[in-house]
Amino acid sequence: MRTRKAASRHAGWEDGYRAGWLEGRRLGACEAIALRTRFDAPVRELRILYIRTGLWSYAPLDEGIIDALRGLVREVHVLVPTDDAVSLAAGIRPDLVLSLNSVECFGLGQVDALREMGIRTAAWFADDPYFIDVTKNIAPHYDYVFTLDEACVPVYRERGCPRVFHIPLGANTAIYAPKRVEAGAAGPDICFIGSAFRNRAAFFDRIAAYLKGKSVLIAGYWWERMANFGMLEDKIRNGHWLSPHETASYYNRAKIVINMHRAIDDDTNQNVGLVPALSVNPRSFEIGACAAFQLTDRRHGLASAFEPGAEIATYDLPEELIEKADYYLNREEERRDIALRGYGRTMREHTYPRRVAQLLDAVFG
Repeated sequence: MRTRKAASRHAGWEDGYRAGWLEGRRLGACEAIALRTRFDAPVRELRILYIRTGLWSYAPLDEGIIDALRGLVREVHVLVPTDDAVSLAAGIRPDLVLSLNSVECFGLGQVDALREMGIRTAAWFADDPYFIDVTKNIAPHYDYVFTLDEACVPVYRERGCPRVFHIPLGANTAIYAPKRVEAGAAGPDICFIGSAFRNRAAFFDRIAAYLKGKSVLIAGYWWERMANFGMLEDKIRNGHWLSPHETASYYNRAKIVINMHRAIDDDTNQNVGLVPALSVNPRSFEIGACAAFQLTDRRHGLASAFEPGAEIATYDLPEELIEKADYYLNREEERRDIALRGYGRTMREHTYPRRVAQLLDAVFG
């Protein structure tokens, strides 16, 4: 007869074996999906001058776009906003100068000078519509305007921009990708990574009692705004910015990743006209690229990016989030299937090579 200690060791071995088997199956499924959805496009005979934002928090976006450009065009030159783009452009005569922009990262004096030289210019606005009061005055200086939110297209057209396109940002799959979860490195049941804008702080106050009894990680700035901060303080890495690689690691390890969009009337915004935010945020694609199970608040444009209930799970009210979290925490296979379908959709449609190819098509046909 086995001793209790031996039985316990055997049970632990079985649990470890099952966890390893499931993790191997997940990674194998992701590899098969990645192979099926591989994106190959002919290299265009183009010379692109790309202007980074110069902002450290946007580095994963910049790197994703730069890597995509290098795979899609013959020649890429990369500058930061303080570089003399006009002098370089005069020498190399790029086919396009593309600037990833939030507010005025790249000086308008340089943009105007480039256009006077007959060089095409394009801005890709990364924070629409939250700073639309600023960007609507920047946009007319460019030949082409790309916005991540469909609600901003008519705003820019009204400002006299004739070539405006809705192209969302995407997932930088060099960072956000399925990763092996090592034995003993299991993550939290529920994770949320992001700043506590007012709507988020108020929402998490309403689910704090539920989260208190769960394995939870919350990381980002301003979480002391919560009235119930003390209840969750041991679960919050407040004032801590997780690197993109750390973030991707948590997405891979968590059972549920919560996504919550920023409110259109937040006091940090510059959007006095309250232009609505209709499209999903870039975080939606980054979570999807990790083959993580995503529970997100609903947005008008969500169904055009992911199929709710099949590729992503959704909620509106705090009570619905609690109900959905409880449901999916107890259904591992269902959770995994939805995450894999979301990963497939992300790889088919929401990676930077695909986005940049769309942008090049819009400019060059």
